[in-house]
Amino acid sequence: MAQNKAALKSRIKAINTTKKITGAMELISSAKLQKFRNAVDKNREYSQKLTAAAADVLASELNFEHLYLKNNSEAKKAYVYFGSDMGLCGGYNNNLTKFAKTIVSADDCLYCIGTNQYSTLKRMGFNVINDECSSDDLDFLSLKKIADQLIDRYAKGEISSISLIYTRFINNVTFEPHVIKVLPADHLEASTPKDIYLEPKPTEVIDYLIPMLVRNDIYGKWLESKASEQGSRRFAMENATDNANDLVDKLTLAYNQARQAAITQEITEIVGGADAL
Repeated sequence: MAQNKAALKSRIKAINTTKKITGAMELISSAKLQKFRNAVDKNREYSQKLTAAAADVLASELNFEHLYLKNNSEAKKAYVYFGSDMGLCGGYNNNLTKFAKTIVSADDCLYCIGTNQYSTLKRMGFNVINDECSSDDLDFLSLKKIADQLIDRYAKGEISSISLIYTRFINNVTFEPHVIKVLPADHLEASTPKDIYLEPKPTEVIDYLIPMLVRNDIYGKWLESKASEQGSRRFAMENATDNANDLVDKLTLAYNQARQAAITQEITEIVGGADAL
């Protein structure tokens, strides 16, 4: 009985220690979630303005043709995969990997951002073309280098398209794997034809504008992925803390019952010994 009480007390202590860790991780994730959510909202506004500007340029000239608007069907497709570095974020990484498996073929090029699933993706047969890359240590300039490498390969005809596989941030508790194609930019819809005077020529403006869109899309989807990661981790840590509280309550009840049983047994033995005298 004494051994059982000691084991219960040890388990309660261990769970309380774990609960402190999960509680701290929940608070950290909440702070990071707010930070990334604010950045996502600001970037979405900028992206909308940039997309509208590109649509206006396309509307300024009929039958607009450009390298960035054509699909080279003979080359391989390229995908940028936005995962995480850490685990402990529920099904965030597994859901994204399962989603990628349904759309990426073995011949397609995959650029993996995030160290958590890097080895897993290679083991699953994906054609991962980059070295291990952290998702936590990135900023716009780092992502710009990645974007420029892919744009250069697209311009040379080495890849036929560039798509982004990421976790779309809907709200603080809802996230879903998603894919979006950024090149060729045939998804851009020309606005109502306008009499716009452009200097330099529209094609030269597009030479500059569409790479800006691609860089911003890659940066924006990274922000959404990080917001989704922190939201998923916050939710997972909140559930872990709640489960720890429930388990501590059950073990405390069991400990008190064992303690009461031990006291009752001691009293019974004392009374029995007194009666024997």
